[in-house]
Amino acid sequence: MSNGPFRFLHASDFHLEMPPHGVAEVPEHLTDLFLEAPYAAAEQVFETALAEEVGFVVLSGDLLDPQHTGPRGPLFLVEQFARLAERGIPVYWAGGAVDPPEVWPTAIRLPENVHRFPVGRVESFTAQREGSPLACILGASRDARHSIRAGEFSPSPGGLITVAAVHGAAEPEALQQRGLHYWALGGRHHRSTPLSVPTLVHWPGSPQGRRPSESGMHGCTVVHVDEQARLRNTLTTTDVLRWLSERLVVDEATSRDTLETQLRERMHTLRETNSNVDLIISWVIAGAGPLLGKLRRGPLAAELLEWLRGEYGYGSPSAWSLAIEAEPSLMLPPEWFEQETIRADFLRAIRHYERSPEEPLDLDVYLPEGELAEVIGPGLALADPPARNRALREAALLGVDLLTGKEASS
Repeated sequence: MSNGPFRFLHASDFHLEMPPHGVAEVPEHLTDLFLEAPYAAAEQVFETALAEEVGFVVLSGDLLDPQHTGPRGPLFLVEQFARLAERGIPVYWAGGAVDPPEVWPTAIRLPENVHRFPVGRVESFTAQREGSPLACILGASRDARHSIRAGEFSPSPGGLITVAAVHGAAEPEALQQRGLHYWALGGRHHRSTPLSVPTLVHWPGSPQGRRPSESGMHGCTVVHVDEQARLRNTLTTTDVLRWLSERLVVDEATSRDTLETQLRERMHTLRETNSNVDLIISWVIAGAGPLLGKLRRGPLAAELLEWLRGEYGYGSPSAWSLAIEAEPSLMLPPEWFEQETIRADFLRAIRHYERSPEEPLDLDVYLPEGELAEVIGPGLALADPPARNRALREAALLGVDLLTGKEASS
């Protein structure tokens, strides 16, 4: 049975309760942008649904925690849902970890075009266009087990395009075996499409990145269905604040002037390719040479950061440089690991943690209570592999600097 052509929109993980974070100090001129970013990005999701004239909208959880947004969050969503209702666009919402149906404020009534899926069981709705069936939408809000029970989802017996809306983790192959056309998943802040044929399995990611590790474009997904029931998904960017991680490589011959030229050229490229969005940029300078040592231990990194901020950080849109990190090549002599020295003991300990990623670092005992989150960013706790590897690398470099000097003089 052909249902197309038509389009629908898939989005998730608004997290209206969570403004961008992970910055030690937000620049004063960007404070309002940080506070409003989740709402501005979410509004762009609904603007996209209207502009694309979609047949329906699927929301896969974690839109908001009403206890933390206060009335503003639910009232904002009701306003956006009402805009869709005026155009006859239904909404199918599967609750996630923070927005199960029971936490919605009873005093705030949802518009009739919003259909919420129950917790722990699959419910089915039929989206229509001009009185004719358009698609079958199955869904379930996340339960305490936090897993997607793929076996409870079955394709429409009438041959309608079947879309499953659910929040959580699952093996894509297990989802594909159910024979549905599209799995509208939530629970990941980065966009991901592990399978596209014959079943399209997709996480759209969050409309707005929340911290430096959530870098790159963020948005929502418009799914195009053709006359042969083939699906194609496209990204529409909605973020108003974009985190970027940029890497430059220097060598023995690189001078400060050369590095400034590289930074300037890269900055111009970033502004051209990310137009109309404010940027928060973390710089990594990798490689080798004397310039790298000056970046690590002298005032050069701070001077370059001040220059970048003054040159590019106060425009509209802004391109604010968050940090400059030197990353020298960690090529240590193998014999250093085998010696009977304090340095060797230290390097062997670092190597152990690198080879045992499941073993916690337990850094809390070395810092005052609550300070670890400020050092590495809220919620990371070094469980994020890149953050853990970065910490171990920095520890190794610092240890080599300190211990080599002491042992050389002993």
